Amino acid sequence: MMKYLLFVSLFSVSLSAEMIPLESGWTFQLDGETNPKQIQVGIPLVEQGYKVPLKGKYHLTIPITKLPESSLSVYLDRVHSADQTFWNGELIGKTGGLSPNYYAYWHKVRYYEIPNSIVLLGDNHLEVKIECRETQFRCGLFRSTPMFGTQNEIKDKMIYEDVNQIVMAALFFGIFLQQAIGYALNRSSKSGLYLAGTAIFFVCWRLPALNKIHFLGINPEVLVRLLFFCQFIFPVFIMLFVHTLFERRITKIAFLTFFFDSILALIQLFELNPDVRFYFVYVWYILLGIKVPILVQLLARNYNKTPEAIVVSLGALLATFFGIADVLTDFITGKNAYLTQYGILTFLFSGVLAIALQSSRTKRELRNLNESLEMIVTLRTQELQKQYKLLHDDLVMAASLQSKLIPPMEFQYQTLNVASMFMPMEKIGGDYFDYYIHEDGSLTFLLCDVLGHGIAAALIAGMLKVNFLEIAPKIKDPSQFLNELNLKMLPVVEKNYITAVASHFDLKNQVFQYSVMGHPSPFHLNRKENTLEALGGRGPIMGWKKDVFLETFTQPLLPGDRYFFYTDGITESHNRTKEMFGEARLRSQLLEGIVLSPKELNEKIKSEIKKFTFRLSDDVTYFTIDFL
Repeated sequence: MMKYLLFVSLFSVSLSAEMIPLESGWTFQLDGETNPKQIQVGIPLVEQGYKVPLKGKYHLTIPITKLPESSLSVYLDRVHSADQTFWNGELIGKTGGLSPNYYAYWHKVRYYEIPNSIVLLGDNHLEVKIECRETQFRCGLFRSTPMFGTQNEIKDKMIYEDVNQIVMAALFFGIFLQQAIGYALNRSSKSGLYLAGTAIFFVCWRLPALNKIHFLGINPEVLVRLLFFCQFIFPVFIMLFVHTLFERRITKIAFLTFFFDSILALIQLFELNPDVRFYFVYVWYILLGIKVPILVQLLARNYNKTPEAIVVSLGALLATFFGIADVLTDFITGKNAYLTQYGILTFLFSGVLAIALQSSRTKRELRNLNESLEMIVTLRTQELQKQYKLLHDDLVMAASLQSKLIPPMEFQYQTLNVASMFMPMEKIGGDYFDYYIHEDGSLTFLLCDVLGHGIAAALIAGMLKVNFLEIAPKIKDPSQFLNELNLKMLPVVEKNYITAVASHFDLKNQVFQYSVMGHPSPFHLNRKENTLEALGGRGPIMGWKKDVFLETFTQPLLPGDRYFFYTDGITESHNRTKEMFGEARLRSQLLEGIVLSPKELNEKIKSEIKKFTFRLSDDVTYFTIDFL
């Protein structure tokens, strides 16, 4: 009777406070038993004489002397493992599933609203049916004292609990963003990346502890797997952070603990019996115990070397203290006090400070190194400028010499009108052209393209000049001429190769002959008939082998004939979009300039190439010959 009066007096007080703890008056009755027994809430059933598996119901009588003005609700915190809750015999909520479709949903908060229509004046009956099959759970209403009151007050209590967790998550997430962005921008140290990983995995570990997240319709199995995966994996990142902060190499025993932690974390992503999950948790505790001396040894070895070792050591000490306290509390009472998060937060802050100290020292060292390098660079730059000037002067002289080696072909000889164009990619190039007038008045022309450009190609072009002067007076037939030139260039070419086209104009007999070695064949135009054709023949390239078969092509010379000889530097010139000038554009230019003189045509093509390409990618050489 005294207990009843006490409960009434407490409830009367609660009308002003709008929320009361349901501490006393509870009974529990196992399925199959006829008499309920007095029980305490806030204490696990297994500590009150019950054995797992168990199924039964809690009961509490709640007297109400005045009907409430606002809606009521009951808050049972979390229950091991599944429940159905009734108010005056009406189901007001359930979590998980009772037999025969048993499903444990131990990590969801039990908040149930009570419709006003089933609230009675006088005694009201709260009944909580529970079932627990997990031997590693303590079972029942044990995490805290159930609360009863208005919906607003109990929601405020839940919001307060969530805000506390959200503030902690925000702090961890802030550290994650700061370190992740810092690593993405600098990529200077992996320790910041591992610290960011520690923070984000800890945030994901705490997400299922939020009350609100369980009302979003997320599959509970997803939350369970997320919780355990992140719990198992985040210590790996802590250890990796410490190792990369001080040392480059990871010891074998540390690597093995990382490996086993990672395997256990991956296992948690699969569907498991709740008991099995907690067996793995015990293995995780053992691995944590192995990590502690590894961490202590690592910090002790670097304690006197750098200030960041002292900072991290203090953070690790506090984290270890809170972690041990949390594990002991959970093991002894079965109630998780979430003390670990405060220790880990302290450790992360110490890690951020350590990285800042390390970065500061690195910046000082880099500044000193930069000053030394700037001095060295200044000296080297002066030396390079001197060498560049010498090289530039040499190139200017070489270009001048090459211009003398390559005759400017702008002349009219009997019935031939000749004009040439030479556009080296650099100051000197690897294209070479020349001509020779024989005693009988016929002319031999040669156009060569040496692989590459620059000094090496120019030197080979110079050797072509020497050999041309030797062979041209003796041989008129183009194929024999190229054969002889090939033999003389074989010992010289090696890794380079040469393409060439040789031609002979017999003005007396009005015969044109040409032969080709891997070079683009010349174009033949007739200015009177406005026709254009690419002459045939290709042949092997020069300088590859001694015995080659070459053919001399012959055709009559007719008044109005025009011959255009060129290197592939024209057609392979490209613009900014990598589009090539190509043969089609060249054909178009030749037809459009068919009425122009050779010199005017060459200038027109030159202007079009410069307009098309932003810079030359190879030497460009061509010449035009008109037969009048």
